[in-house]
Amino acid sequence: MARDFAAPSWQAHRKLLITGAVIYTPAYRFGSAAPTAMLVDSGSITWIGNDPVHHLGSADAIVDVQGALVMPGFVDAHVHATSTGLTLLGLDLTDTSSLAEALALISAAAREAKGAVLLGHGWDETRWPEGRAPTSTELDRATWGSIVYLSRIDVHSAVVSSALLAQLTGVKQAAGFRPDGLLSRQAHHQAREAALDSIGTGQRALAQRTTRAHAAAQGIVAFHEMAGPTISSPADLRELLELAAVEPGPLVCGYWGELASNGGIEQALALGAIGAAGDLFVDGAIGSRTACLRHSYADESGTDGAQYLTAADIADHVTKATDAGVQAGFHVIGDRASDLVIAGLTAAAKRCGVPAMRAAGHRLEHAEMLDDQQIAVLGQLGVIASMQPMFDALWGAPGGMYEQRLGVGRAIKMNRLADVSAAGVLLAMGSDSPVTAMDPWLAVRAATNHHQVGQRLTFDAAIDSHTVSGWQAAGYFGVGQLVAGAPAHLAVWQGSDSAAGFPDLTDGGPKCLRTIVAGTTVFDSGDLAER
Repeated sequence: MARDFAAPSWQAHRKLLITGAVIYTPAYRFGSAAPTAMLVDSGSITWIGNDPVHHLGSADAIVDVQGALVMPGFVDAHVHATSTGLTLLGLDLTDTSSLAEALALISAAAREAKGAVLLGHGWDETRWPEGRAPTSTELDRATWGSIVYLSRIDVHSAVVSSALLAQLTGVKQAAGFRPDGLLSRQAHHQAREAALDSIGTGQRALAQRTTRAHAAAQGIVAFHEMAGPTISSPADLRELLELAAVEPGPLVCGYWGELASNGGIEQALALGAIGAAGDLFVDGAIGSRTACLRHSYADESGTDGAQYLTAADIADHVTKATDAGVQAGFHVIGDRASDLVIAGLTAAAKRCGVPAMRAAGHRLEHAEMLDDQQIAVLGQLGVIASMQPMFDALWGAPGGMYEQRLGVGRAIKMNRLADVSAAGVLLAMGSDSPVTAMDPWLAVRAATNHHQVGQRLTFDAAIDSHTVSGWQAAGYFGVGQLVAGAPAHLAVWQGSDSAAGFPDLTDGGPKCLRTIVAGTTVFDSGDLAER
């Protein structure tokens, strides 16, 4: 699955000399003094050292960063770009502390929309004193009968208005329908498709540009776009990849999540995706009670989630992808869903052989409830774990959503970052934006402060998982570290006062001063002057 790095057409062809820096190199991590200068030439790092005098005359531009920390640019291994942009531009309910506050924001957004379709995201009833989602009747009153779609924070359920329900043919007979407008499973998939169909090409392009600009301002140099049926569209992915090819910004690694039996591999290749993988759903999410569990949810007896694929489906998809030399992958959260995936991967390995499986580098998204045996199988088969540390930060605390839904015994075994990494599984970190914030320092802090002490990563391991591992998860090797000869994908961060020279993450991450992709500045705070 190894790929060659292709420089983007907009790559800058100039020599940039960075001086006065603290450069986070592999040698620095092992105790050597940090180099202070770097030369970037036509998209690559050509020199790192401490005496830049010999390069002063040849540089096209020189920037003294005055003690700033220069690090590899972050890679977000799981993103939904259009949905993220729409949330950044529109109705974001992620920080609401009550149902009443959410309804007030919804009403204000409806007044501004003036009758247009209203899309919103991020409500989480487990953090509200009312303890419930809004109803369609409440949405109707707050929005004067508008068409409204509001996805829950995990994007696996939504509340919709009566006007939108009226447009959904047969939704009342679909699994997951509730008359109060709270939809999950197939009913939610139908509503989400209708909501996404309301987005025009211009609005989609604006949302995608907004996401790339936001990512660049967070020191992100690349992200993995998780596209597929019901969660986006072929046009959405195609337009995003075309945009990234012609406009400077974070690079985009596209995935298309559709079964091989439905033509998913051919569709992925036709769209320019690098894998028939990503959010190819085996199940749903814990918060919406659609993650597929071995035993019932603790707070809803008799409910054990949704199963969208069988072990045979998974085995067939992985076998065909392996034979085609294409990366496969699945969205998997619940422990029963993990059982199905492991059974499918094991069956595929018997057909294709372990070496072919390892060479393909298949991946799992989220993988929140893995047990010891399952982690060992992933290591044996070379399967990548794309995980989100912010899930633990948001929901892993005592009394939090995991404990509410699963009980203490299962909640404390969620998101086993350290165990996955220790088993030799490639761990790539991401946000699942807009589910959690596209903010890598928040993810690093979450990974190093996991609620279960035994699952905490070291600072260096967390950085690796959010940089070099993100490249490797997409098949790019030799990328993601600051060494001579590597592509110049890096970010400059405001200097740290800590003894180790690393940022103090107590109150969030440091300020990003500049983000550089393939030698091209894609974000500049204006704090650094070139000469």
